[in-house]
Amino acid sequence: MARKARARVAEQTEEGRFGGMNLRVAAAALLALIGVSALGYGSVVVHARATEILAAEPIRVVIEWPTQPGSDQTWLDEGLRDQITSRVEAQLTGRRLDATLMDQLGNALASSGWFDGAPRLDRTADDVVRVRGQWRAPACALRSGPRDYALDWKGRPFPVDYPAGASGLRVILGAASPVPLSPSGNLDVLDPWPGDDVAAALGLLAPLLREGFASQIMGIDVSDYLSRGKLSIVTDTGSQVVWGGRYGEYIPGEASSEAKIARLRSLASNPQFHHRIDVGQNRIEIFDERYFAYDLTQHQ
Repeated sequence: MARKARARVAEQTEEGRFGGMNLRVAAAALLALIGVSALGYGSVVVHARATEILAAEPIRVVIEWPTQPGSDQTWLDEGLRDQITSRVEAQLTGRRLDATLMDQLGNALASSGWFDGAPRLDRTADDVVRVRGQWRAPACALRSGPRDYALDWKGRPFPVDYPAGASGLRVILGAASPVPLSPSGNLDVLDPWPGDDVAAALGLLAPLLREGFASQIMGIDVSDYLSRGKLSIVTDTGSQVVWGGRYGEYIPGEASSEAKIARLRSLASNPQFHHRIDVGQNRIEIFDERYFAYDLTQHQ
């Protein structure tokens, strides 16, 4: 079979990829938020006696970091964890550990773009404060111009962006909406990236990554979604597999989502196509309800 010589992306899980990113560029955004007063987002559960003063004694902060599914390993790198912990400790040392201070710190963490909701701050000893919360899970990146913006599964940006191709995450390509900004002019990390095309891409990416051929998927191209209702899978060789409409949605003339997944599984299990969902071609279509077949002789 004639094929282009293409570089393949190394096989790895999303959690592993996100853990390998240069997350230190996110530290400034998060640490700046930790050091300011409450921004008015979320609430925090405080377990502290409002009259106690901690004088100049160092406070030890224990943060329960996010872990990878089925593992006790976190995807946040050690350098960023140390910086976050040290800055929180510095904000607490020598200050009255009252409800106001704890609320300020909790709200700053809640609005930082790393947590899904407000974290819980507990005073567990005279010199120990524990931070627990639901961390956002990395899903993919979205390419806008020359930058890639990491998103969670709800489409909300993390407070970090990268040069195009440098995030190590799967990528949404061709989104119509520009970078969303908050009223202060910074990246809006509290709301989903605008656009039904982005939501549709995330809705397709999630089930695809549960399949045995997930390592072949580099991203989702949404450039034809708003105009033609078509999503395309971009493989690790740069080929496009035109999926069609939104996952799980009935679309006249298109095969069901279950049938499309079955077609991809069939291609991935076929040694004649080297177990490739793109069958070694630059572009294929798998969405037609009436017809789907690939003759190997046509591709030689």
